[in-house]
Amino acid sequence: MYQTIQNLPIDYQFDNKTKEELKLYGIWFKENKDDRINHLIEIVKTTPSFEDWNVDFTPNSLNELGRWFYQNLETVKLTEEQYFNKRSQIPNYIEIEDWDLSIKTRSLIVDIGLYFGEVFIYTHKELIWKQYFSKSKKDMNNGHMVVPKFGKLELNPILVIMGTAWGLARKKYDGKRLYDLYKIWENYL
Repeated sequence: MYQTIQNLPIDYQFDNKTKEELKLYGIWFKENKDDRINHLIEIVKTTPSFEDWNVDFTPNSLNELGRWFYQNLETVKLTEEQYFNKRSQIPNYIEIEDWDLSIKTRSLIVDIGLYFGEVFIYTHKELIWKQYFSKSKKDMNNGHMVVPKFGKLELNPILVIMGTAWGLARKKYDGKRLYDLYKIWENYL
């Protein structure tokens, strides 16, 4: 049974955290990364028709993981109050959904993001995880663990998978999206 992440030292509202609080996240990341990846592997490989997933941290392994994520992504319907609160914070000309990603899916996003980042690090030995600090708290990557050296960009695997999850939930992508994203980001190296 999948166990959602329960032990984060801070929430994911990184834009209102101090550098010291963000460093706690960096420590959590280093201490929990391997356990979270191993848990993901166990969950995927115990799912019928995914028992033979070749977990070798190569780009091709993203094909099966992407297909699994597509089949296991969950959304939850917002209550009227939740929808009203969401609508009140976003301009009317922007379309919003009456659903959100489930807590389980949000936890899977982190786990799959970790695996996605590790595929790059495994395939390109010069790459590493690094906690990114920006002068701007509005920088989306501020405080996150990223994989630098993608030209002038840093790959933030968890945020990339978050965007992918929204696209999967809206049926804009399919299970091939993880592999496709790998190829897109690899071009920046």
